Amino acid sequence: MIEPPVLKAAKRRGGAYDFRGVFAHTKALLAESDYVVGNLETPLAGKQAGYTNTHLCFNAPDEYVDALIDAGVDLVSTTNNHTFDRGYEGMERTLRVLDEKGLAHTGSFLRGTKRPEAHYFEKDGTRIAVIAYTYGTNYEGSGGTCLAEGEYADTVNLLCAQDAGTYLPGVFRSSDWVDRLFEKLPFVKDANVPGKLKKLLGMTATYSRDDDRLEGKVDTPYIAKMQQDIRTAKQKADLVLFYPHVGGQFNLKPGAFTEYVFEKALEAGADAIIATHSHIPQKLTTQNGVPCAYCLGNFNMNPRSYLAMPEILTNYGYALHLYVEDKKIQKVTFSMMQNYVDRDGQISSYPIDELYATLTTQKEKDRLEADVKHLYGRITGRILKGEIIRREYE
Repeated sequence: MIEPPVLKAAKRRGGAYDFRGVFAHTKALLAESDYVVGNLETPLAGKQAGYTNTHLCFNAPDEYVDALIDAGVDLVSTTNNHTFDRGYEGMERTLRVLDEKGLAHTGSFLRGTKRPEAHYFEKDGTRIAVIAYTYGTNYEGSGGTCLAEGEYADTVNLLCAQDAGTYLPGVFRSSDWVDRLFEKLPFVKDANVPGKLKKLLGMTATYSRDDDRLEGKVDTPYIAKMQQDIRTAKQKADLVLFYPHVGGQFNLKPGAFTEYVFEKALEAGADAIIATHSHIPQKLTTQNGVPCAYCLGNFNMNPRSYLAMPEILTNYGYALHLYVEDKKIQKVTFSMMQNYVDRDGQISSYPIDELYATLTTQKEKDRLEADVKHLYGRITGRILKGEIIRREYE
């Protein structure tokens, strides 16, 4: 993501930007892989569209792509709820910039072009297909409409209609009056104001919510199209990796719609399913031999943000490693990472083994070990035995 602190820390004299600091501590980890896939959760709409100025609506300078390539990222998914944060024009420019700089992408497409069912690449004789879908796109920044329907149909892979409810109706909380108040004040343009006020008043700025609403979202043409893409790719590739951007927000366990999407992707023949969106590490299971990661957590979400929930470890994420041999996934491991604010204010991600080596007090080490044991249990459903701090976990 490209939150305000990321942008601020990357700015250099003369108006240039250098985002290599975001990936400084994970570059070596990524270099251990033959092919790296990431979720690009920001458009590249250009300076004239206004760079990120809130925590909820993004736009990154083109130099962000240079940092991704320098870090060793080979392919990005461009379909998520922030795809249209600067409208269709911003999404279109994003794809053109990625093409010009040579970074492969999938999930969103130019209007009037033929939508491919997948992105294909080959490594050591194994042909792999990557398919990316999203539950929806934000209305903020897109003029209050969904830009993936009507004349823009097929520009983004959607899992459900945009008018389908996403989350279960929320329970009114004592702090909800803050959001409702600012919704009625059109002159307040900064979306961060409600959260800042809640923090000042000692209120909870955000809360866990599940994507449990299924009305109008099951057995739909959207799910049928997703399944057809997987089946078509299965005929052309040895392995099909499915990347859904789906889930609740800050929820410890996947919601009903996420489970439904995984079920249908497995039914169609996906060989691995790796999800993002919930901003919290969730379970990693194997279903009929297929690795299923329900949410990888955060790579660089600001741990000091009013949106962060450190009590449930939203300042962590994990990288999923798929070991492929003889055209099959033979082994699955993962590496834990902690979102960290460096001295220059940049939000970076530290592999926990490297972070542990920098800690100077036993209290800091004990805290990291406790977090790791808790996360390992949440991700695997097992108790961590033996060495606590490791590069990879099976």
